[in-house]
Amino acid sequence: MVGEYQKYISFSLHATSQQIKRSMAAKMSDILDDKANMMQPRIIGYIYNHKEEDVFQKDIEELLKIRRSTATGMLNTLEKKGLIHRKPVSYDARLKKLVITPEGIEFTEKALDCINTLESQVRSGLTEEELEIFFRVLSKIKKNIEDDE
Repeated sequence: MVGEYQKYISFSLHATSQQIKRSMAAKMSDILDDKANMMQPRIIGYIYNHKEEDVFQKDIEELLKIRRSTATGMLNTLEKKGLIHRKPVSYDARLKKLVITPEGIEFTEKALDCINTLESQVRSGLTEEELEIFFRVLSKIKKNIEDDE
């Protein structure tokens, strides 16, 4: 029965995604005190990669496709951990941009090491041609799903 599901792209992608998530969680266990929340590295990484720009909560909501209340909770947690802080902007008193702290930068660099290690493991044994084909096929699959939404 299990073998039958391997014929389905959606089941295979889901199973592979779950396996990658578990592997990433194991690799990040040293830097994450809450294994259940793998969104923290994504949020901090986004802020880190856009530190020359103003990043706001709405950007995180759009990035992760989450509700305002969910984003607020996650950002409050990151702020309590000292990884980010909110800073008012001069042009709108209601807005507060998200700024990464030195501790957040250190966290991000450790997370990037974990991500790069896993990425090397995932790519191991694959040729450039195979990777090119994989990304092309994956792009088509994503487009097929988007067309249906």
